[in-house]
Amino acid sequence: MSHRKFRWGIIGCGLIAPRFTQDLFDTGEGTVVAAASRSSQRAQHFQKITGVPNVYTSYQTMLEQEKLDAVYIATTHNFHAENAHLCLEHNLPVLIEKAFTQNARQAEEIITLARQKNLFMMEAMWTRFCPAALRVQQLLAEQAIGDLQQFHADFCVRMSPFSKKMMPWNRMYSPRLAGGALLDIGIYPIAYSRMIFGQQPTTITSSAQKSWSGIDTTSRYHFTYPSGAESIMKSSFTTAGSRDARIIGSTGRILIPSLHSADQLILKQHHQPDQHIACGTPSFQYQIKEVHHCLQNNLTESTRMPLDETLQTMQLLDTLRQQWNLTYPCD
Repeated sequence: MSHRKFRWGIIGCGLIAPRFTQDLFDTGEGTVVAAASRSSQRAQHFQKITGVPNVYTSYQTMLEQEKLDAVYIATTHNFHAENAHLCLEHNLPVLIEKAFTQNARQAEEIITLARQKNLFMMEAMWTRFCPAALRVQQLLAEQAIGDLQQFHADFCVRMSPFSKKMMPWNRMYSPRLAGGALLDIGIYPIAYSRMIFGQQPTTITSSAQKSWSGIDTTSRYHFTYPSGAESIMKSSFTTAGSRDARIIGSTGRILIPSLHSADQLILKQHHQPDQHIACGTPSFQYQIKEVHHCLQNNLTESTRMPLDETLQTMQLLDTLRQQWNLTYPCD
């Protein structure tokens, strides 16, 4: 593929789609030429605030009528697999918002299809590509804190009881829409843990508090690894708390203020002054550039966010839900 600007389509015109559109524009490498929503009102509003030239109320019509290089799927979790399948059947590369799918079975199905059709696909785990995450990986590779021993991370935010997200009809409370804290915000610390340890845990223990609808509002996870290292994590959208993380090694620590949006790190090494490491502003731009790099080089997967790792993360999420007896209709 040449170095001309990439032409993107978006499926789903919710809150995250305008941010993606702006960050894509800011890369200077591409533009959103079309977007589709099943809601005409939402599609028109998206067009008004972003200036995207063409909007549709049919995903299939957009895919058939527009000349696209890639599609970003920004619908709710329950539609990701269906939307990805449609794009792949139209021979289009796909970037799928996290969580990738509702469960590991769906993930495996669309990964298999993408590989059969030799098409690019990646999970939009945007934090993986931000400068702070890359710097953490470098520090760990350099043994800056010695042997990895513990990872502590929370993603807790108490939403206002008057927020639309807290209303009983909101998707966050709907098992049908794969609601709950786990797939929405719990995936941040879990995916980060998967990144730094590079393997599946050997034991998983967890607990969850559930809403009246049966979804998880607050959950805790404890993973242990063959070396004896462990991850201790929590997520909640009903409890105020930290969004910070700590990586503890045998000779030091890395502190990550605001795990999912860190612009700096603090490196604490034994008997050394603290190092405050500036990392740059977090943005969707980095994951978008990774997609462009892969497409330009005819790669069907990102080595930085491989599909096998995405599948393994979905398997972890399935295990946690099984421990809580939390099911979605697709299960």
